[in-house]
Amino acid sequence: MHYRHSRNSLRGTHDAEAAAFTACRNLGDWSGAVTEIQAWPEYSPQPLWQLPELAARSGVDQILFQDESQRFGRAMGSFKALGAPYAIYRLLSRIVSARLGVPGPSAVELRSGRYRETTKDIVVTVATDGNQGRGIAYGAKVFGCRAVVYVHAHVSLARRQAMERLGALVIRVDGEYEASVARAREDARMNGWHFVSSTSWDDYGAEIARHVMQGYMVMVEEAFHNVAAGVEPTHVFVHGGVGSIVAAVFLGLYRKGWRPRLVTVEPLEAACLYESAVAGEPRAAQGSLKTLMAGLACREVSPAAWKILQWLGSDFVAVRDEWAMEGMRALAAGSPPVVCGESSAAAVGLLLSADGELREKLGLGPESRVLLFGCEGATDPAAFEQIVGEPAEALFLRQTQSA
Repeated sequence: MHYRHSRNSLRGTHDAEAAAFTACRNLGDWSGAVTEIQAWPEYSPQPLWQLPELAARSGVDQILFQDESQRFGRAMGSFKALGAPYAIYRLLSRIVSARLGVPGPSAVELRSGRYRETTKDIVVTVATDGNQGRGIAYGAKVFGCRAVVYVHAHVSLARRQAMERLGALVIRVDGEYEASVARAREDARMNGWHFVSSTSWDDYGAEIARHVMQGYMVMVEEAFHNVAAGVEPTHVFVHGGVGSIVAAVFLGLYRKGWRPRLVTVEPLEAACLYESAVAGEPRAAQGSLKTLMAGLACREVSPAAWKILQWLGSDFVAVRDEWAMEGMRALAAGSPPVVCGESSAAAVGLLLSADGELREKLGLGPESRVLLFGCEGATDPAAFEQIVGEPAEALFLRQTQSA
């Protein structure tokens, strides 16, 4: 079995919309988050590539690819650099204001070190497959607090070391992702730390998860504004995980007025969103969680994100790891070459390898215009080179030369 597919029969129904109402209301207007992040010195808009050769191979009219491989630099190279740092900035600003009785300091003031004596012993924490922990470590370093990151048994040494280079204390937990989440949340509770994650159990009522999600909207806003007027995509593909980034993208585009097919792609061995779609309610993944797509090795969905996905998502597809590897290689061999990590490349493999039955189920054909979100770059450079056959830096050089 190369894939499993489920069509969401509850999409757009009154009951699904009512269930998602509070989560969507709490996420509210994210323009303030977008404006704030766009003012940071490390910010620059990321490219939206047109990939005509890949479109021709896939039998569709157009493929557009939102590329996050150099977000805040290649060492970060992931959309996760948007959400966690923004949430940490907002958290520290609020704490400084409460402790010192001053207006909440700006990001510039926190970066300057002016309030370092107040923030230096504040601890932010998370459980991660790599990218979220890197975002936490980066935000803590930039804004002046401490980061403790929990990783599960299958997180690579390279990803752990990347977080440590940013100053985080990294603790490995014997078990899968959910075991590291439980440990991080409990240690945060006992120690008075702040758990910084997009996963929400209260419909984004708590500000940290809400701020993380609002930070992600920078990517959505860029993609929307980069798509040429009048060529709204017919299909949007986003990778799975616990569902947070999919929910952010789907909600963001819905509020922009777009109504394409909204497709979630996951590994067969970690398909909690697909399993939930089949059941019509949140369900744990039944697979082993052993997947090349390490950032998606999640057993359980984010409850708040699931409500948005059940309202807006059209299709849920789980695929084999081979499709992710095929997608990475196809992007690297294209013109321009694109660097995309294993957790975001499966949608490309799907477009190239889907049989007639899956293409029919997804409504893919010669007139389809597909928007893909490549949410990470070579976050484990050695693993990337092993799969693709050449280092990411060589591809970035060719990409620059072809621009």
